[in-house]
Amino acid sequence: MNRRNFLTTMGALPFLPGLLSGAPLLQNSKRSLILIWMDGGMSHIDTFDGKPEAPPNIRGDLETRESSLEGVFLSKHLPQLAARMKKLSLIRSITSPEGNHDRGSCYMLTGRRPNPVLTYPTFGSIFGQDGVKMDHPIPPYVAIPDAHYYARQGFLPLAHGPFEIGGSPGVKSFKVRDLEPLPEMKQAIDLLKRVDQLDGRPRSESEVARDLFLHQAQYLSLESEARAMFDLSQEAAAVRQRYGRHELGSSCVLARRLVQAGVRTVFVRYKGWDHHRDIVNAMTYGFPPKMDAMDQAVSALHDDLEQRGMLENTLVMVASEFGRTPRINSSGGRDHWSRASSVLLFGAGIRPGTVIGRTDAKGEAPIEYPVSPADLFCTVLSALSADTDRKLHTADGRPIPIVEHSMNVIRELLV
Repeated sequence: MNRRNFLTTMGALPFLPGLLSGAPLLQNSKRSLILIWMDGGMSHIDTFDGKPEAPPNIRGDLETRESSLEGVFLSKHLPQLAARMKKLSLIRSITSPEGNHDRGSCYMLTGRRPNPVLTYPTFGSIFGQDGVKMDHPIPPYVAIPDAHYYARQGFLPLAHGPFEIGGSPGVKSFKVRDLEPLPEMKQAIDLLKRVDQLDGRPRSESEVARDLFLHQAQYLSLESEARAMFDLSQEAAAVRQRYGRHELGSSCVLARRLVQAGVRTVFVRYKGWDHHRDIVNAMTYGFPPKMDAMDQAVSALHDDLEQRGMLENTLVMVASEFGRTPRINSSGGRDHWSRASSVLLFGAGIRPGTVIGRTDAKGEAPIEYPVSPADLFCTVLSALSADTDRKLHTADGRPIPIVEHSMNVIRELLV
């Protein structure tokens, strides 16, 4: 069944009393995650791990400047983030053996290296799923505009996967794909309800899961309060301007709106970071330039969450599948480099102004506190206060621990 048919025929159950009474969407007592994924492999040297004293063929033509944290050099194209570094945290020593896009993404997004037998779930398919109930049908995991293959449910049921909005919030015509109800929808819901009533037997586990899944989709499509979560026109013009009306800025505004409404994990996918050629132009020219967009959108997200009192319950992570080669290639670009990369974090559970690890003078490899993607995965779940001792189960009942014994929490990073 495709998405359109699913939304057309969804809805086996009547609206429940909790829904009719307008149960509040905001869940202040629970932590949330906004993962901003720089798809393609963001250069660590040209963003968060500047090497101003390195030779020209290493440091490149993108200048770096010292941030508000002594000894931490960020690109001069990230001035707003550099000014806020005392409120942010940085891991400069992520290291991985996986230099292929898919394999590197798998390791970073699931905490596990690729496995030919089993595909593991990502953060959003694990975290926050236990809060899904009939009287709170907000999707726990939303992807903007879509999810990477390894940012999905893996071996878990489809209901643990992301709700993908299917369009870029940065365009004027933006709307969530297939969200508007069709004229025949209420008739289809009524028919499905009557058919279900013909079965007097107790609901099976799979039927209960289906009912919840359909009820959630029904709610999103028919309830104006739910559709309003995705309506950026309700944001003040000044807020939109602060984030930037481009793809990343609009995506970050939408991510904040969704978290404010009760979504537990938002995956923001920002493509176009695979810079094998002319990396200077690729990162500093465009509408807007990639680094300018990141600087504006992420700094605005930090300030907005802080001003709304949401920062202590919302963890934001800016990451990519790997870094890029310290040495500039013959085409003026940088190639895949998994031995070193950087991750920016702030918010819930994260100690502000913390810098973990250091790479050598050329940015080739960590020389202090190497961190694997598995360690990062474990640390982020710990910062979110997730139940990392729990076990998940495959379709055939095989127990799989959420966190392996080999994974290490970066305790210096956590509050």
